[in-house]
Amino acid sequence: MNTSKMPRSFKMMGIELNVKVSKEDSGNKISSIEQIVAPGAGSPPHILHDADKMIYVIEGKFLLRNGDEKIEAGPGTMAYIPKGVIHNFKNIGSEKGKILVTLTPAGHEEFLYDLSQRLQSENPSPQLMKEVGSLHHVEMVMG
Repeated sequence: MNTSKMPRSFKMMGIELNVKVSKEDSGNKISSIEQIVAPGAGSPPHILHDADKMIYVIEGKFLLRNGDEKIEAGPGTMAYIPKGVIHNFKNIGSEKGKILVTLTPAGHEEFLYDLSQRLQSENPSPQLMKEVGSLHHVEMVMG
């Protein structure tokens, strides 16, 4: 995918994504994506097979899954998720929350953008999520 045509901001499934540092910005070293998450919204469980991830909570209250551990996380909480570990997040607060997701190497923003584009014309079915994920080394762990 040519991410030079990818917008810096896009939305899907109750999440506004703002790419702060892209693959192109960093020479494929790091991606950093601010995510503004509606109450009850979040990511389905998934595994990244080619990137390490950090999630930093800026505002709000989130439930973070990192492998077998689940924690309630508020502002200032940082979670490191090595590649190969199942994880997800969900806004469990009553207000919008904000997280900063940083990945190395870069490129996860391509998966998120591709998924957001498919979701404009298709329902967020497990099959669709798995299909798009498989194109980007992301294993969606859902029914």
